[in-house]
Amino acid sequence: MALIDRHDSDDWTPPQRPNCSCTEHDDELAGLALPVTEHGMEPLTVRDLVEANALGVTPAQSRDRWLEIYDETDSGPNVMGPFHWGLWLGDEARSCYDDDAARTLDQALLDQPGIERVEWMEREEFLVGAPDLCASGMLAAMARALADPRVRAAALSP
Repeated sequence: MALIDRHDSDDWTPPQRPNCSCTEHDDELAGLALPVTEHGMEPLTVRDLVEANALGVTPAQSRDRWLEIYDETDSGPNVMGPFHWGLWLGDEARSCYDDDAARTLDQALLDQPGIERVEWMEREEFLVGAPDLCASGMLAAMARALADPRVRAAALSP
């Protein structure tokens, strides 16, 4: 995949509260307990993750708004986008989901209201197409995705 510039994505401005279409914001979910995969560890809250800089969001750079996908079996690149937000998770958030769970974290994020597309870029980085969500709503969407029990593998009996 390659990142490309497209001039038609340069005119997007991140919405601000109350002019967004978010159903929830991160401050409303600050106390939401997010189960963890490690036995004996207490659940983390959204507040814990935000304060530890383990859950964050920034508007996507214009160069990141469109991805070119090259498929050697066809006639050329396909384009995906636009992406509006860069979303990241830190190490602390890693304990809230499993790679081998029934539902992947990007799928759970895509289930959230206002999310149009998600591309899992790196281990803990996502590009998200959600033009009508504000930054706080994006954090709330990821919190809800992390709260989804399907993103954790079923606990094995000791």
